[in-house]
Amino acid sequence: MQEKYEIILNKSSILLAEDDISVRDSFKRVLLLFVKKVYTASDGEEALKLYEEYNPDIIITDIKMPKMNGLELIKNIRELDHDTPIIVTSAYTDQDFLLASIKLSLIEYVVKPIKESDLDKLLKECAKVLEEKSKTIVDLNSTCKYDYDNKILTCKEKNIVLTHKEVEFFEILLVHRGTLVTKHAIEDKLYIYEEAPPSALKNLVFKLRKKIGDDIVKTVNKLGYIIE
Repeated sequence: MQEKYEIILNKSSILLAEDDISVRDSFKRVLLLFVKKVYTASDGEEALKLYEEYNPDIIITDIKMPKMNGLELIKNIRELDHDTPIIVTSAYTDQDFLLASIKLSLIEYVVKPIKESDLDKLLKECAKVLEEKSKTIVDLNSTCKYDYDNKILTCKEKNIVLTHKEVEFFEILLVHRGTLVTKHAIEDKLYIYEEAPPSALKNLVFKLRKKIGDDIVKTVNKLGYIIE
């Protein structure tokens, strides 16, 4: 998945409606690899209450659930908003549902179990929808912001133009914001198609800090770097 969409998803929440507890728990663990928060519901009524309370960014729902099925849940949600990306899962293909869901603006209808590669594609489509709803501008501190679309860092209302490699480095840290990213992991992504001298990453960070100062990108015990 492109890092641009990883950043969007890392800030997002998902409402997962699934009545099978084992499927629900295992699916939640997988989804937390992609998003910040996952709310879970065991039936349609509980899912609707969670939606109204937390306003999640993405919804994934099964079709056949007690109290309120997936189709009824989606119809209720669509009465409130038409934009939230929704993915429907089922253990089999339900032709009646497919016909009824045409007007419900779904991202996809998929048969379980979902392959991780397919899930990656589906969540990327969701991230595209979320991107249209909000600009991808990240606050770094009280005076600095990063504009992901234009690849520009702004500090104290002054734009700082970054090189291509500096942008890649910066965005790798943003994807894992708050977590140490090792030098080895960064080098694997930055120099995947080229050979680079051992000092390449160190020199890149040195030049970047000359532009932006030492406050944003921090070194952790000589192991790697972090943006808090």
